[in-house]
Amino acid sequence: MTRQALIVGAAPRPDAGGFYRDLLTRFDVVLACDGAAEWAVARGRVPDYAIGDFDSAEPGAQQRLRAAGATVLEFPRQKDQTDLDLAAAHAAVLGTSELVFTAAFSGRLDHTLAAIGTMRRHARLLPVVLEPDFTGWLLAPKGRAELSFEAPAGAVFSVVAIEEISGLHVSGARYDTHERAVEVLSGQTVSNECLGDTVNIRLAGGSALVLLMHSLHNGL
Repeated sequence: MTRQALIVGAAPRPDAGGFYRDLLTRFDVVLACDGAAEWAVARGRVPDYAIGDFDSAEPGAQQRLRAAGATVLEFPRQKDQTDLDLAAAHAAVLGTSELVFTAAFSGRLDHTLAAIGTMRRHARLLPVVLEPDFTGWLLAPKGRAELSFEAPAGAVFSVVAIEEISGLHVSGARYDTHERAVEVLSGQTVSNECLGDTVNIRLAGGSALVLLMHSLHNGL
């Protein structure tokens, strides 16, 4: 059984090579989507699995990846799942208990929204997002229903409802919330601030993406 698996999308931040290079070394199992597979190889990590229809990969990528030692899982271009969906589903088959996503949230808006949908569908695998400018956690009763994190005073975080939320509780923040209902994509729980201690968040129903923003102002 694999405790954590890193899923690499094909939308990395172009100015954050060092961040991704370090991240790729921290996981025993790496699943890379489509063109991200050779991108990972170029940063020193042959992915364990290269998954997708390879429509954004260079010609001959599948053969080169196999020669490098990756397991290539190729799918037709006409399909009902994104490459990220396919990678998450395969990680579940491997027995992964926690999914970590990266390089999947800085490209096209439609792809980013679909990536959030992938996280929601795999809520029981406790999805986390690690990107250069933010960390994200999916909260849902059937997966991670509560979260605690520490951040410097002034660090900005948001709780974005991707399903209608019931029983939202936030403590340790400038704007605490108790048993609150939040509509889908409401701005009411965006741009909260840490007070320099532990922030605690939980919900009773629905699902949300908690985003902790990293910036020079935040000191992160």
